[in-house]
Amino acid sequence: MLPVHPTRRRAITIFAAAAAGAVAGHVRPATADYEWRGTAMGADARILFNGIAAETAREVVDLVEAEIERLENALSLFRDASELRRLNREGRLEEPSGDLHRALALALGVADLTNGLFDPTVQTLWEAHVDWFGNRNHTGLPPDDVIALARQTVDWRRIRLARDALRLGDGQRLTLNGLGQGYVTDRVAELLAAKGLTNILVDLGEQRALTPRRDGSPWLVARRDAAPIRLARGALATSEGSGCVLGADGAAHHLFDPRSGRSAAHWRTITVHHASAAVADALSTALSIASADEIRTLLPRLEDVTIWAVDMDGRRLRWSKAPYDGIAG
Repeated sequence: MLPVHPTRRRAITIFAAAAAGAVAGHVRPATADYEWRGTAMGADARILFNGIAAETAREVVDLVEAEIERLENALSLFRDASELRRLNREGRLEEPSGDLHRALALALGVADLTNGLFDPTVQTLWEAHVDWFGNRNHTGLPPDDVIALARQTVDWRRIRLARDALRLGDGQRLTLNGLGQGYVTDRVAELLAAKGLTNILVDLGEQRALTPRRDGSPWLVARRDAAPIRLARGALATSEGSGCVLGADGAAHHLFDPRSGRSAAHWRTITVHHASAAVADALSTALSIASADEIRTLLPRLEDVTIWAVDMDGRRLRWSKAPYDGIAG
């Protein structure tokens, strides 16, 4: 079963770090702030423009919307005719678009980097859980035999990625939800930068700052019960199980551990900073499955990342490996 679009509660909220009480999205003659709102990859989306005339922002927004549409036709699980859905139905796809090829190559790279903690073939686990909880006679978690059957197809190493074709192993289906929002965020940010625009925050489910605000102040990324992260450059991505729960009592959530087939249970939230929103997105997904010891073991393999975590008891941890300039929190 391919899922319908689930409700995804936003994990973190963006606030413009504006002076004199300016409100994000309200145009003021002094700064000409402008905010675009829409959707991207099934999530609420917005772009904050600072120090850019509203007319200029509106012109580029047309290009942004066209780019999001194009990328969703490649990467979305929610569009029946998307390339990803066709690949899942047929098990192979000839002449894939460059974006699907690049996104899948990144997914496999992160899978290798994290020893399979990130695995795009966990789609069958999602489907097994959705089918199980869709039966009102079922209570509690899916039994071991249901999980074992779904796990038979979970193995990123069976995917064959060639320049002119993509092939899945028998019975496999993919999800790129673990990095898709970040990938689209990066592409939109690159489009805006190519137009010579700066002082912009792109928030398409993950957040990427092209540069600080025009006055040099950072964008503030709010966190629950913690000081906001001051983001001047680079991207942030957050994964939390409560963002999409399954079952009437929230017995499971969407962050599946490929090793067990069950929902991960180490962290309430994991937030990652990296220059790339796609990389930050994929790593936040992978690390949400890892224990603290596993994160410490993986850290030497990661580059230019900062990781914030809140465990199930509310304790806060932070790891950093040569972080990019422009963040604090």
